[in-house]
Amino acid sequence: MDKLMRRVRMAERQARRKVENSTGIMRSFRYREEDKKRVKRYGVMRNHVYQARIARREDWEMGPLAPRRDTPSVDSDDTHWGSLSQEVGNHLAVLTEEMREARAAWCGGPKLLCIKVGDRIVFTEGPYKGRIATVGQIERDTLTVEVREQEFTYNVSMPAHYIAGDPVVQMPVVQPISSVRLVHPMPDPKTGKIRDVVIRELKPVHVHFDRPTRSLSFKRIVPGLNVIIPWPKKPEVKKTEHEWDTARADVEERTHVPTLLRPPMPETVIDELRNRYSIFRTRHTPEYIAQKEAEEAEKQARKKSTESMLLPVQEYNRKLREQRRALGQPVLTEEMLAKIGQVIEKTRQQRASGQNTEVDRVASIAEKLSIQAEAADAAAEAAEAAEEEQSRL
Repeated sequence: MDKLMRRVRMAERQARRKVENSTGIMRSFRYREEDKKRVKRYGVMRNHVYQARIARREDWEMGPLAPRRDTPSVDSDDTHWGSLSQEVGNHLAVLTEEMREARAAWCGGPKLLCIKVGDRIVFTEGPYKGRIATVGQIERDTLTVEVREQEFTYNVSMPAHYIAGDPVVQMPVVQPISSVRLVHPMPDPKTGKIRDVVIRELKPVHVHFDRPTRSLSFKRIVPGLNVIIPWPKKPEVKKTEHEWDTARADVEERTHVPTLLRPPMPETVIDELRNRYSIFRTRHTPEYIAQKEAEEAEKQARKKSTESMLLPVQEYNRKLREQRRALGQPVLTEEMLAKIGQVIEKTRQQRASGQNTEVDRVASIAEKLSIQAEAADAAAEAAEAAEEEQSRL
């Protein structure tokens, strides 16, 4: 079973690494595509500015003879007069985490946006700067807002295969969240009158995650003032009942009562829900576990049988080890300790009188033998070197 668990863990690591690699590849591919679109969009914007400068110069110099530009002709960017291209008007660029944080920094960040549908906002950039509108839709992927009022629109040139008829259509204004600010009525600290105030920054507080409903709730305040800004009221959704709708009594009726006499479903259903031969499987049947344990026991028995096949010398050495193990640790007797004490005392007396002891004589003999061995080795090396020189000559 340990081998199966190791195989499962290895398969999980390989699958995780494969997913991470594919995710990284797809992310880099998406970023490259978005970079191309971003470069194209910036090129279109630069071309618009360039064409506007040329038109202004021609209008100034030529006067009544200036060419008419409010014609249904198409310029070099496939856009009509007084309209934006689809790339510039939709704000569909994929944002990085740094760009998302910077765009939603004033309203609590991209994860806890302190702005919802129904809030009143004011434009701080663009052609409608200073105008107040109502949020109709929020795109969390691009962090843009779309206003609800029909008066805030702009002309967009659509490709011919997208729309039939007039190629220029009116679309609601889409602005980044960084280009708008919240407008909320608050009392004037001097006069006490209620007036609209532009809120430059919001912060989320009292964040609570409800596990049963899997919903996240929080409040928004104005930093510094510590004033809680209420959320906009949700519009009431009127539900229309039809004849084919299922009645609540039928929905709440219990049609299945499980018992302990029979399983709630056939045992073979589990094999349809998950692959019984999957490499990621961790729970096995008792029969499969018993089979694997029997195979492991057989393998261990085979290993032990190979260990029992020894040579005569190995058997003799094993027998000697068993005999020594049976004797146990040697114990010094009183006579042995007395003899050791006599030898130590004799050696001490000889060293005190300046005589050479048996230990010193053995050490000197060993040193002489080692010196002779080194000399013999040096002579052998010198002879070999001489032979090599003669062979070279």
